[in-house]
Amino acid sequence: MKRVVMLLGLMLIFITACSSEKPTTVDVDNEDPILQVEEDSNQSVHSFKANPSFFHFVGDWLTDSKILYVEKNEIYQVNYFDIETGESGMIYEDTSFITDIIVHPSQEYILIHTSDQSDVAILKVLTTEGTVIHEMEIASTEITVNWNPVDAQKLLITAFHEDWTFDIFIFNGHSENLFIVNIDDPFPKWAGTDQVVSISFTEHILDGGNLQFLNVENDGITFSESEDIIYFDTYGDRLLTVKSPVNELFTFLMSSLDGKVISEWQMPAVSNYSEWVIPEVEWINENHMLFKSAQKSGQLDDIGQSFNLYEWIDGVNSTVMEGMGAEPLKCSPTGKYCLSGYTSEELIEKDTGVKRNWIYFEE
Repeated sequence: MKRVVMLLGLMLIFITACSSEKPTTVDVDNEDPILQVEEDSNQSVHSFKANPSFFHFVGDWLTDSKILYVEKNEIYQVNYFDIETGESGMIYEDTSFITDIIVHPSQEYILIHTSDQSDVAILKVLTTEGTVIHEMEIASTEITVNWNPVDAQKLLITAFHEDWTFDIFIFNGHSENLFIVNIDDPFPKWAGTDQVVSISFTEHILDGGNLQFLNVENDGITFSESEDIIYFDTYGDRLLTVKSPVNELFTFLMSSLDGKVISEWQMPAVSNYSEWVIPEVEWINENHMLFKSAQKSGQLDDIGQSFNLYEWIDGVNSTVMEGMGAEPLKCSPTGKYCLSGYTSEELIEKDTGVKRNWIYFEE
């Protein structure tokens, strides 16, 4: 069954402050966060010199120091570069056009999205040694994947078509079963191992909606009590929700899937005219998360480089860096490093705040 996309744009995400029983506004650390550009030639991080004739794109973190990237020579190659040792090597090669790479949080599997046709996607699940263990073909012009962080054998796939209708699939690698689920939100996410959560909007998307939980084992559906949720994210047993702003403040709630509140706080609300702007979080594990938040409320165009990077650990938030943009992050498995920007060319060392370009292109 195809459904029409009702959202006009993807909502983003961020976070801060303290764990308490009532909402609080952001509480910045006493120590000044570090923000600097590395210029010292005696660097502990190695730089990668790429050939622009062959380089395709930066993929994902394979380990805490190895970054996956794709090159095209005669065929497409998935390679890695170790920023701590300078070592590089090849993991996988394919004759088909490689569109995306995702590494599972366990660092045991890699998802490769390839395509030779504009209306068909091929998804392959590999071991980190490059052995294909699952492969599926899905009709689509665009595709998004939410990989279950608890069970790497389960994929939640949204396949968009040329007319922007979409189908949502679940792939179960335990049984090699690919099947369609009936969900109206095109961007659902896993909640634990057997539930899928999505937002059910009743009015305008700016006003939010309630969460719908679908049990994929028995097709049972439950709904959250809150009806003003504009964004959510999950990781294992954790559920993060953001409510529609009141007095120019978002309310964030971190809870377990059984409803136990872990922490709650408020952050400045940012919009981009027709949508709320909430930069995506980066989960390290259920109790550790990195995220961005604006320093003040307002329009995204007026805020610019006024986002801060925060770290949430066991319900407590702390400031990591100030003066950043809303561009996405890709953080290493332990959060030691993060790649910043839409092309992931900038490397951030979290503990020192040092920022540098890790990849350069030969002239």
